[in-house]
Amino acid sequence: MNYRYATILAKKSLGAAGTETIDINIKDPISRLEIAWRPTLADVAMLAALAAGITKVELVDGSDVLHSVDGRENQALCLYDRHSPTMNNGCLYNGGEAYATLGIDFGRFLYDPELAFDPTKFRNPQLKITHDRAAIGASTSTHYLEVFAHCFDEKAISPVGFLVAKNLYTYTPAAENAYEYIDLPTDLPIRQMLIRGYQAEQDPTDVVDELKLSEDNDKRVPFDMNLEFYVQRMKGVWRELIEGLDEYVDPQGNYDKFVTPTDLRTVYVALGAAADVVQPIVTDGYIKGGYVKRKCGGSTMAAQGFVKGYLPHHCIQVPFGLQDDLSDWYDVTKLGSLRARLLSGAQYSGAEVSVILQQLRRY
Repeated sequence: MNYRYATILAKKSLGAAGTETIDINIKDPISRLEIAWRPTLADVAMLAALAAGITKVELVDGSDVLHSVDGRENQALCLYDRHSPTMNNGCLYNGGEAYATLGIDFGRFLYDPELAFDPTKFRNPQLKITHDRAAIGASTSTHYLEVFAHCFDEKAISPVGFLVAKNLYTYTPAAENAYEYIDLPTDLPIRQMLIRGYQAEQDPTDVVDELKLSEDNDKRVPFDMNLEFYVQRMKGVWRELIEGLDEYVDPQGNYDKFVTPTDLRTVYVALGAAADVVQPIVTDGYIKGGYVKRKCGGSTMAAQGFVKGYLPHHCIQVPFGLQDDLSDWYDVTKLGSLRARLLSGAQYSGAEVSVILQQLRRY
C-alpha cells in the first residue's frame, strides 16, 4: 500500500496539567501528524473552547523548534488549510466525552509528495503536547490523548521541504487605536499569516482594527487594510465553519458553551427534545467570540444544534499567493526588512493579540 496510518501514541490517560513528550520513531516521510484530545466534561458551563485544553503543540529537534502554536491556533491553521467545517465532535454536555482533533500538516494537502516531514533528516525529533484539563472546565478530570501519523509507505517520494508554523509574537494592547510594530522574519518564504485577536465573547476585528505590512521601510506596502471589511470580502474565499453540539439548556441560560467560529455573524440553531423553543442569549444583539448561551421556556432539557460562522478561534487568515504553488508564496528572503503594524480596536482591554506564520522550510 502506498500509505500507512501509524499510531504514535495509543490512547493514554492524562493527569493534571503537564507536557507529554513523544519520540518520533518513524523513518518514513510523514504527511500529517494527527492529535486527538478526549476530555469528559464535568461542568454545566464551559470556560473555553475544547482546543483550549491543549495549551501548546510543539515539534522540536533538540533546540530547533519546527512547530509551536497553541491548540486553538493549531486548529485554525488546519481549518484554513483543509477547508473542513470543524475539527470537533461536540458532545458538550456534563458527562459527555468530547473529541477535539488537532494536527500538524507538513504539506499543502494530505499525502503531498513535494512537502513532507522526513524524520531521517533530523537527529531526535520529538512531539511535545502541553495540556491543561481545567482550561475548559474547572472540574474536568478524565481526559485522554492519542497521536497518529499519516505516512508514506510503499510510495517513494523525495520531498523538497515541509511547512513549519509558529506563534511569532503575542502582546496585550495598551489602549484603543494604539499601534504595535512587529519585525517579521525574512529567512523563509511565508505561505500564510494568521492574526489572532482574542477576547472572550468578542469578534476579533473589534480587538485588531487594521493590519499593514511594510517592506524595507515603506518602499512597498503589500497589505494595508481595515480587517472588518477585509473579513467581509474574504467570506467569498473561505469555507464557512459548521459545528454540531449536543448540550443541555435551562430557563436561566446557565449552560455556557464555547465553539470554533468567532465572527460577528455567527448563527446558532438548536432543536430541543421537547416542545419548548430553544433560544440563543445574545450579547449586543449578536452571538460572537465563540460564546454560545441558550435558554428555554420549560425545565432543563437536552438539545442538539449547530453553529455556522467564520474566523476559527479568533484567527484571521492572510494567505500569500496561490496556496498550492510553492513558487508563488511570499518570498521575503529577498527583502531587507518586513514589518507588520497592527492597530488595536475598541475591545483592546484584557485582549491578547498574536501573529502566527506558516513558512516553507526546505531541506
